[in-house]
Amino acid sequence: MEFEYFPLFFAGLISGIIIFQSSVIPPSINKLLNEKDASRYLRYIWPKFFVIVSLLSLICFVFISIFCPNQYIAQILSILSSFIMIICYVAVPYMNKARDMNKEKSFFIMHTGSVLLTLVALIINISIFFVWN
Repeated sequence: MEFEYFPLFFAGLISGIIIFQSSVIPPSINKLLNEKDASRYLRYIWPKFFVIVSLLSLICFVFISIFCPNQYIAQILSILSSFIMIICYVAVPYMNKARDMNKEKSFFIMHTGSVLLTLVALIINISIFFVWN
């Protein structure tokens, strides 16, 4: 088995998860559930999403480091993806607290930040395909 291509599998998997989770789950939940239940579900699922993407990015980094140590840029990108998702994970309780306390401006800033960081993680994982030698 050619382990040197596993990082590309993980980068593709991460990209697919981010696209699916971001474009399909929230709109579907918001259409199916009332606002209170949708909020409860999204608060439950998003931290798990951030952990999963972070762990997959870390696994990608480990595979690159072990089987493709000359792929320096891909190593940096994969560890950066993991770090970005950890930031989003840590921000979740603060976003929830801001929402609960009706601090809409604070919530908006943090939510927008997490959306942008998730977009950056997507771009990073797609970029791994372009920097792979």
